[in-house]
Amino acid sequence: MAYYVEERPGGPALAPRRPTINEFFLSTYQVGPYVGCEFGCAYCDGWSFSQRPFNEVIRANVDLPDRFAEQLSSISRGDLVAFSLGDAYQPAEKTYRLTRQMLQACQVAKQPVLILTKSLAVMDDLTLLQRMNEQGLAIVVMSIPTVDPLLSEKLEGKVAPPSARLEALNTLKRAGIPTGVAMLPVIPYLTDTDRQLPMTLNAIANVQPDFVLWEYLWQPNERHRQRMADLLSRLGNYPASYYRELYGKEMQPSLEYRREMHRDILGRFEELDLNPRAPLALYRDHLSPNNVASLMLKHQAFIDQIKGRELLASRHSNLAEAVFNGKADEPALAVSPLWPMLREVLKISDSRERLDQILDKVRSPDSPVPPSNE
Repeated sequence: MAYYVEERPGGPALAPRRPTINEFFLSTYQVGPYVGCEFGCAYCDGWSFSQRPFNEVIRANVDLPDRFAEQLSSISRGDLVAFSLGDAYQPAEKTYRLTRQMLQACQVAKQPVLILTKSLAVMDDLTLLQRMNEQGLAIVVMSIPTVDPLLSEKLEGKVAPPSARLEALNTLKRAGIPTGVAMLPVIPYLTDTDRQLPMTLNAIANVQPDFVLWEYLWQPNERHRQRMADLLSRLGNYPASYYRELYGKEMQPSLEYRREMHRDILGRFEELDLNPRAPLALYRDHLSPNNVASLMLKHQAFIDQIKGRELLASRHSNLAEAVFNGKADEPALAVSPLWPMLREVLKISDSRERLDQILDKVRSPDSPVPPSNE
């Protein structure tokens, strides 16, 4: 049983605006109503940053909803706020309802939101989320790293079983709420095996979420590396050297492993008709044009990289940063295969004269493009 501590720290409610948009969660701002996480999943890197068990004491910032509502007035409605710092629906939410109060503020402000959770308590706010999505955008992403009930019990034993989380996604979809699944993390030797991975993906495909994300286990420091090596030896009967060889001193597994797994997972996604990123239609009408274009470019860069189109991936990644920061160069955008959609999203003039000017600039980089008067 965790101890709850009420705090009123004051200060900004939101983390600072991100220097680049988060391609996973479509967000430029992040927020976490609670500090610590009662779920305390075995693989979570939260263990690596706390001297004591980080699921032992949960700090509830009880003045956060008021500060959050006040700060919402100063941010763009074209920016999405992600409830992704910790689990917004961990058990403390039943007591304090901080997440609900903050969502109500977002509803009033018509602020787009995304919630990352593995808790069935999100269903308590189903009606609120429906109303929010009817007048804007409210996405729920359910964390499901495995659908194996036995493995799940050992990795994340304080949360509902995977089957219950999948059923919750079904209910959310029937209510018209956009949904995603986060296979976070993919754990080498445990959830990435020839048995585990297809089983998880097939179960997710049966629910047909709007998109599915994946990322590999992070090991941010030696403490977490040791913790995960111990976990691997207990659950998979693998020696600790397996992770040392795969990770070395890095936070992520080797580039070779990631490339091979990316290709494998993307191939399975294509067979199962799963989207590896949120589809454009989901957010196009709700985020600012620069945010939409930046996400389009980042998502394309991700696919380009997996497909081995390294030069194109680098170009799209750089363009994404430029667009997000309002420094888009039309000639550079014009050489992207996404140019027709980017031109429409960014409302770049499509007059014949203007297009000829841009194409001339592409052919002759030293020739300036006069500004459009349209």
